Amino acid sequence: MPDSEIVVFPWNTNFETGIASIDQQHLQLFKLVNKLANALVHENRIEISEIFEQLADYASYHFTEEERVWSEYFQQDDWMLSHARTHHSFLPDILAIQKESLNSDWRDTIEKVLQFLVRWLALHILEDDKKMSLVVRELQAGLSLSEAKQIAKKKMRGSVGVLIDTVLTMYEELSSHAIELIREKHRRIVAERELLALNQQLQQLAITDELCGLYNRRHFMQVIPNHIEQAYRSQTPLCFVSLDLDHFKTLNDSLGHIQGDNAIQQVGITLQRLFCQEGQFIFRMGGEEFLLVATSTSIEQAQQFAESIRSSIACIKLNNDKKNLSHQLTCSVGVFCHTPQFNDDFLYFLERADHALYQAKNSGRNRVVFANS
Repeated sequence: MPDSEIVVFPWNTNFETGIASIDQQHLQLFKLVNKLANALVHENRIEISEIFEQLADYASYHFTEEERVWSEYFQQDDWMLSHARTHHSFLPDILAIQKESLNSDWRDTIEKVLQFLVRWLALHILEDDKKMSLVVRELQAGLSLSEAKQIAKKKMRGSVGVLIDTVLTMYEELSSHAIELIREKHRRIVAERELLALNQQLQQLAITDELCGLYNRRHFMQVIPNHIEQAYRSQTPLCFVSLDLDHFKTLNDSLGHIQGDNAIQQVGITLQRLFCQEGQFIFRMGGEEFLLVATSTSIEQAQQFAESIRSSIACIKLNNDKKNLSHQLTCSVGVFCHTPQFNDDFLYFLERADHALYQAKNSGRNRVVFANS
């Protein structure tokens, strides 16, 4: 068992009966109980169910094998029949715990099953199996069955019995402490998971524009220099598309800032729908300005998606029913496609894309202009 796992039910020599096959099977049951206990920490209900099925199947196999061993010596007498009845009550007792706990938290149910397993296995091995093994030992020494039983009873009432009581008390306390450790470990893992999720959320908020959900200028500064460097090394083209909404101040003044925000959000949705391939990035650079960056993109491809963006935004119409006014959105687009050369940085790309954008505005707006490399 890995060092990081908690041992709820440790094995020691006090549990040995002296019959190798039975001791080996008991050890495997201990391992499965500990495996079930530690599965609680991970909150994987499928894993817990699978381990529980393994435990039930193995217990059934062990009971059959153990009864076969005892039957060679006890010939279906009262001890043998009582032992078999104990075996047969094992699964029904667990199912009864599960039934009683239907309205409880599933972790509480599994913990009750664990406590039952630890108590049942320890008691069964130390009292029943130990007693049976003492009889077998005396039978192998040549005594009759009745004589062997008398000696086994006497030993169980003496020092062996004291040892059993001590070990049972110790294991009950140990299992309770171990289960509490599992609870504490579970609480810590949940807290760490929540903290990680919060950190991821904060990181996402730090790089995301809160109005439209696109990446912000800060994220542009973080990631694009690396893509320019990669494009330079591979000598593949990089395309910057600078986009600005036309007459945005007029939109805010006539329809109100709520509709202005609505315009930004609708443009964000449109850009995400059209520009969503691997190697394509969308940024809201501020106000009504957007920037799209595409790696490994030819001029022909850039022409297609730039025109698609322009025409799609031109289909967005905003209304203010109270003022009985509307505004048809349009945008001006500047595109710069270029294979980076030595010392070409993001400013080089931005300046040329923005220059093409100003040309588009000065040429009447609602159009796409390409910059020369």
